[in-house]
Amino acid sequence: KRYGSAEVVKDVSFEVRRGDVFGFLGPNGAGKSTTIGMLLGLVQPTAGSISLFGGTPEQRADGLARVGAIIESPAFYPYLSGRDNLKALAYLRPGVTPQRVDDVLEIVGLREAATKRYGNYSLGMKQRLGIGWTLLHDPELLVLDEPTNGLDPAGMQEVRHLILRLAEQG
Repeated sequence: KRYGSAEVVKDVSFEVRRGDVFGFLGPNGAGKSTTIGMLLGLVQPTAGSISLFGGTPEQRADGLARVGAIIESPAFYPYLSGRDNLKALAYLRPGVTPQRVDDVLEIVGLREAATKRYGNYSLGMKQRLGIGWTLLHDPELLVLDEPTNGLDPAGMQEVRHLILRLAEQG
């Protein structure tokens, strides 16, 4: 990927298998977020191709339907509860039932806080609800861009344990 004369991403290739936790590390400005943006179709590559689930570049849209992703921090309605925010988002995903919303709240450890207003959530709870949003349609691949950014050590540990539990489930 080039921006003018600056080459931001060059010769990147990796494979992530089911159940893997893949950390994409590097200094600020190394092209991590740009690479993630290209993977998710948010940034157009200058050259090269991207394949998801072994499909061709032409099949990428089908592959993207099998991905759940968070870039930066997700935006939710502060006056709605965590459950109501997920219910509103569930309408955008065909086949997501109200029961799935409750299942996801359980998975991310927010069952007890499901009726609490999102605006009153701690930062760690907000991050976990964001991960819950990515899980609504039961994706095969999660892409989480800096899921522990801004969290205190306890919140970082909560999110890491959640990611490990999800990986163990495939």
